[in-house]
Amino acid sequence: MAETYEWDEANGAGETVTHTRTETNWKNIDDSTTAYTANPITAGNNSFDKWQYGHFSGTYNTILAGLWAHTAGAFGAGLTLKASPTMTADANRLAYATPATATNANLTLDATAVIAIGSGKAVWFGVTGPATAGKAASSTANPAYTNYLTTQLQTTGSAAAGDTATATLTLQYDEN
Repeated sequence: MAETYEWDEANGAGETVTHTRTETNWKNIDDSTTAYTANPITAGNNSFDKWQYGHFSGTYNTILAGLWAHTAGAFGAGLTLKASPTMTADANRLAYATPATATNANLTLDATAVIAIGSGKAVWFGVTGPATAGKAASSTANPAYTNYLTTQLQTTGSAAAGDTATATLTLQYDEN
């Protein structure tokens, strides 16, 4: 039996976690369940930032070699996808902050362009949760968590009305 993987998302002032997320849906509300069509982002504004992370359990020895990237789906004019920085040290992990529409200055990676996963940003793993100290390029902890893979869709006044193209955000990792 292999490891079990799920996307989790944290929302709210108290960091309420929703397990087994299957989408991101940037929108103008801080939750993981309301339809994005009910709370659209208007041109010139930002989405609430999305605090998502990987969660591993099941049977494995080590989770390692994590990469994250925007791998498919081009964004239109006036749209920028910002993301948390690549992990090069444990201190690079973000501490949770209540999601907001203000530009999140901690999201320093421009992930707007589609890139191959092999060129993605490094993701680290550790015990207890995504913001917990002790993240490293590999982990034997079970369960294990990635650092936060936080994103925010930022728009300008030139953003077209309506839905964006579907975007694929990919997390690649090895397990043994």
